[in-house]
Amino acid sequence: MNKTLKKNGIIRIAIIGSVIVAIILTVGTFSLARSAGRDTEAAVRNVSLLYLSELAGRQGDSVLRTGP
Repeated sequence: MNKTLKKNGIIRIAIIGSVIVAIILTVGTFSLARSAGRDTEAAVRNVSLLYLSELAGRQGDSVLRTGP
């Protein structure tokens, strides 16, 4: 009888622990995905600003070369 109660206790603890680990992994995954999305948007914005800056610089050089 004592062995059965001990075995049931261990199984219960294992199930609770597994649920806790699953919750932690799920929350971590969603948090990481959200962070990656924000970082990607920031990187795209920075590249776009760099491209526009280069384009404006080249356009300015072209106007200076052709002159009035």
